[in-house]
Formats: sequence, structure tokens, C-alpha cells
Amino acid sequence: MYYKIAEWIVEYSPRYEKLRKKMVPYELELNEKREDFVPDISLKYNEAYHNEQHKLYPSVADDRLEYIYAGGQFNRKILDYGGIMIHASAVAVDGKAYLFSAPCGTGKSTHTKQWQKYFGAERAVIINDDKPVLYRNSDGWYAYGTPFSGKTDENVNRKVRLQGICMLERGENQIRRIEPAEAIMLILQQTIRPKDEKYLEEMLKIMDQILTEVPVYRMQCDISEEAVKMAYENMRQ
Repeated sequence: MYYKIAEWIVEYSPRYEKLRKKMVPYELELNEKREDFVPDISLKYNEAYHNEQHKLYPSVADDRLEYIYAGGQFNRKILDYGGIMIHASAVAVDGKAYLFSAPCGTGKSTHTKQWQKYFGAERAVIINDDKPVLYRNSDGWYAYGTPFSGKTDENVNRKVRLQGICMLERGENQIRRIEPAEAIMLILQQTIRPKDEKYLEEMLKIMDQILTEVPVYRMQCDISEEAVKMAYENMRQ
């Protein structure tokens, strides 16, 4: 099977229904099936990984193991093309994408749901609720939906111009723009860091470029309409 995920043609044959279902919106119909056709990225499920993880974590379902492995492999391979996945919830409003990143349980998904409540679900679209791709086009950075969308399973096969990244914390409503030196450690904690030194170096280069070219904010907030308005008014400038 071939899929178009972000800017790359991906070859993969999902083993379990969980991932197969998630990847349906990204299916690619090739007009011509040529023998010499080479996809940008080929993913292959690793049996040794499956058996090892199954022994270590017997309570984790087989389809969950495939989902984790395929997502990690995809994230590592897009580094060769200058792409990166960030642990974040990405919401698009009026053609601009706003990313909210935070540790699990902080409330990033809850916050972007408030955007849909405030703007309406037709105007505020969740591009990806867990692992959007960031990739630089000729005119700037874009956020892309991917099948790797976490527990909420919210994603759309769409790319939207990236307006800003916000590191989310719980607290009283306040927001400020931060410098790359402060942002790097926060974002690193929300990124799948490859063990291979080569890929780690590529990831750091991409991240450095993002932080240089894209505004990054640090926000404390509650679950309220006021928090949405505060974030939007500050980040849309």
C-alpha cells in the first residue's frame, strides 16, 4: 500500500486494523504501477521488536505495538528530508496552524477543544491531536496531519501554514513569547529523540531552524474561553 503523509509517499502494509484504519485518509492511488517506482519512505514492521516488546510489556496489545513502532520509524526517516514530528495538538483557524505542546495530562487536547467550542468546529479544525509533522516549504513552515494522532484519533490529511508554537502549562492565564534558548529544552522534552547519533544531530538542526523562524510562546492557562482568546490574540499577530 502507498500513502501520502505530509510531503512524502510512504510504502507500508499495516498488520493490524488499528493502524490500517488510521491510514485510510492518506491512501494514495497511483495512476501507473511501475516496477521502477521507488517511494520516498518504506516502513517495515520488525518482528524482533514485536517479540521483545511483547515480553517486556505483555499487557500492551499487538496493534498498539505496531502503531508505536511505525510512528517512530516514520519520524526517524522524515528527518532525512528535513521533517520532524512534535508531540502537540495542532489546531487550524483561518488558514493558520497553532501548535500546543505539553507533557501528557497537562491539557493540550482540552485546550484545542476549547478553540473549537469558541470558534466553531468548522472554523477551528484539529489537524492532529498528538503528533503533527512540521516541514519547511519554500514560503515557510507548515503543520501536517498524520495517522499518528494519539488516543483521541483526531487528524485530517491537510497542511496548514504554521503560525506559532505554544508550550502549555496549568496556572493562571498568562502568555509570553520566549527565546530559542528557553524554548529548546521545553520542545526537546516533547520530541521523539532518536538513539542514533546521526538522526539526533539532524533533529537538532531542524529544531534549531524552527525556533529561529517560528514564534514560540510559553503559556499558563485554565480551561476557559478567556484562555483561548488570550492565546489567539497573542499568537495571531
